[in-house]
Amino acid sequence: MSRVASWRTALLVVGLSLRLGGSPAAGAEQGLAAEALTVGQAVSTALSRNRDILAARLDIETAQYDRAAASVYPNPVISYNLGNIVIGQANPQYPPIPQPGAFGQTQHNIAISEVVDIWAKRTARIRAAEEGIVAKRLLVEDALREVVYQVRTGFMDALRAQEARELARETNARYAETVRISRSRFAAGDISENELRKIELESLRYQTAVIDAESELDLARQKLAALLGFAAAEALPPALAHATARTAAEPLSALLERAAQQRPDLLAVRQSRAASAATLSSAQREALPDISVSLNYQHSEFTASGDNPNSLGLGVSFPLPLFDRNQASVGRARVDQKRAENSIERIWLLVQQDVAGAARRVARAQLLLDAFEAGGMSERAEAALRVAEHAYKAGAASLLELLEAQRTYLDTRAQYLRAQHEYRQSLVEVSHAVAGDIK
Repeated sequence: MSRVASWRTALLVVGLSLRLGGSPAAGAEQGLAAEALTVGQAVSTALSRNRDILAARLDIETAQYDRAAASVYPNPVISYNLGNIVIGQANPQYPPIPQPGAFGQTQHNIAISEVVDIWAKRTARIRAAEEGIVAKRLLVEDALREVVYQVRTGFMDALRAQEARELARETNARYAETVRISRSRFAAGDISENELRKIELESLRYQTAVIDAESELDLARQKLAALLGFAAAEALPPALAHATARTAAEPLSALLERAAQQRPDLLAVRQSRAASAATLSSAQREALPDISVSLNYQHSEFTASGDNPNSLGLGVSFPLPLFDRNQASVGRARVDQKRAENSIERIWLLVQQDVAGAARRVARAQLLLDAFEAGGMSERAEAALRVAEHAYKAGAASLLELLEAQRTYLDTRAQYLRAQHEYRQSLVEVSHAVAGDIK
């Protein structure tokens, strides 16, 4: 399925859920089961509940009404005239008849007229409206892209906070075991009371880290819940699923080619150029005079003057385009064309910058991950900590050596988690820079 098809399928699903009277909110809540929430589930939920998307869809409906208005034929005009109403004394007639009253010699005229669209103005208006509908749909796709980016970014932030909390809990639990061993060693007389107090005081640092990590995770989950359209984080599953494994990076040229073909904002400004060209053509046709044809029927009650009692007439009329040649609308359409051309260059420059910047961030994040994973830094730091813990338990290592091993392990794990987060977030930014596909 192509990218455009995937976007439109997502819009259709959202639209059907609303039109059929179902509650997308209830469906989303049922879809968020107790198991870990994935980034795909988060995106799907946001697309079905996000109010910005629903508002953007209303713009499409407005554009569709513009198309309906463009396709309407002008209404025929019917008129009725009553003439030859006598004021004062009527003209003499032959043969003589009694003096008629004011309405004794009237003439009745009924006419119907219609504009004939010989310049295909209606066709031009329909084409301009249809081009505008396509542009609106692309703008909705761009709104979808932004929502997807925000949700994925919020998910990655919450996932990082969740991993940081897990690390803080793990470190606190391991240090609690160190405190227990230290108390046993103090009771056996292996360490002094002053050294025990230092160990217990250090444990407060790890307990505080757990509290801070819990708070950071709660804030990140609250932000993610808001992006998904929930009032509170309690509506989310208790855990977030880890992101997918590493993938091979695409070359910059391939990313730029995809962005040129798929970025909704770039496609929208290209479509706006087509829409402005159609609008210009329509405005130029509107400057041509409308031809009106008419058919009239006349009934005269003054036949003595030579009038036929009943007669038909045909007429043609059109305005002379001496002053109003739709100059303002034509001028605005030409300015819109120039604005569209400028927007294409401006957006394409921004797209190239976005893609290049995102590709650089991916390359940097991959280098950081390689430094950790290829060298086994996390494993070596954990091994060193285990050695220090066993040595301290056996009385072969000092408190200073144990604390140094713990800080090294903690810093190494924290840097590794940061590198993982930067890599995942860089992939989100590449997807957003290229097209923001729903996956």
